[in-house]
Amino acid sequence: MRSTKYADEIASADEGGARIERLRIRSTGAAEIRFSWWKNGRFQPRPLDLPEDDLLRLLRKAIDEGVFSEIFVGHLRQMLGTGTSPAIPEHSMVTLSGALTLKDGRTLPEGARGAIVFVHGDGEAYEVEFIAPFHAVTTVPASSLSRAPAA
Repeated sequence: MRSTKYADEIASADEGGARIERLRIRSTGAAEIRFSWWKNGRFQPRPLDLPEDDLLRLLRKAIDEGVFSEIFVGHLRQMLGTGTSPAIPEHSMVTLSGALTLKDGRTLPEGARGAIVFVHGDGEAYEVEFIAPFHAVTTVPASSLSRAPAA
């Protein structure tokens, strides 16, 4: 893997000079994805332009080579409708099937009603925003939720 003053390459997929790279940025420590174009082994400071068929081939290779995280790939599958759909979609109203104690010690009672604001993975957990009896946004396992009856 390559290393520069800017970043360390974690993983990459290359298809005829078209490349998708997962980089660890040195200044921030963040992992980022870069689409780039290389000619004769040298980075080209211009956009990567590809026909859709070539882009699909490169994306498949990047997935196979581990350039994208499993979480990202799961979200991509959800977006495209090819993965297991979450049991409860975002923006749905839900209720707690039992009391839930938050990290700060407050307890949401059984039956507390909230809205799903984010789906984790394939629906194994959800970020839920509750308004009553107090405002809270917290992660709730799928097994602790059910769809709320229509109000």
